[in-house]
Amino acid sequence: MTETALPPAGSVTYTPDMVFPEWDCTLTAAEQARKFACCDIDPALYGDRADITHYALAGIMTAKRAGVSINGSVHMMQRFILAEPIMLGETLTIRGRVTDIQPNPRGRVVASEFAFVRPDGSVPLRTERGSLLLDAEAARAHTPKRKKTVAANDPAAGMESVGHKQLVPEKVAAYSDEADNRIHSDPATAREFGFRAPIAAGLMAVRFMMEALARPAPPVRLDATIRFRRPMFWDEALDIRARYDPADHIAALAVLKEDGRVANDCVVADIAY
Repeated sequence: MTETALPPAGSVTYTPDMVFPEWDCTLTAAEQARKFACCDIDPALYGDRADITHYALAGIMTAKRAGVSINGSVHMMQRFILAEPIMLGETLTIRGRVTDIQPNPRGRVVASEFAFVRPDGSVPLRTERGSLLLDAEAARAHTPKRKKTVAANDPAAGMESVGHKQLVPEKVAAYSDEADNRIHSDPATAREFGFRAPIAAGLMAVRFMMEALARPAPPVRLDATIRFRRPMFWDEALDIRARYDPADHIAALAVLKEDGRVANDCVVADIAY
């Protein structure tokens, strides 16, 4: 595909019928290893396969390439529908569009979907994304109501710990260096949008959960939906937990913050190895 000049970031606004320009995406072993280093993940776990978390980032970059500013954007939902494995070095064409825009007390929530297409026309992966575009003034003024904890609704109830992660500011900042979202690296920007400190990209939590799903091997088929419930600050310690189905496959995951609250959770509707 021929590359064209990219519009300046912030020169384009999301619209309900927006179709993103197509572009070609190739994940190299070196780039995967760089992201893994930020997350303390061993690249050998995946071998020559791609961690599909990368393609959620590709969706974000699709918006950036279209000229949309993603500074201050917060991930709310991510779904992966993997039909077959993707290998490192494969080139996939990304086709995406906005599917919905809704108002929110702190800004706007934008829903979008993406297909990752091989040269032969097959689609090994589809993704869906929901993101909150924060309005700085509204975000600072908004005071969320505290919800009473109901044990029956706790997504981490009955889960067992499968890993621990310590976030490090330098690694959190480095993880998101290509996206130009300073909410992950600049304390002043984080405060501007109502956070005490920079927050880790939600996709770091996705990496942690995909790491758990990749044992003993990366799945060949997957349908998983991740919800981003609370920010993970760039210096927090996290606990990764899982619940298993009768076949001993992970059916659900959660990333818990230091205070025990759920930062992110994942429901696995389908998985095969």
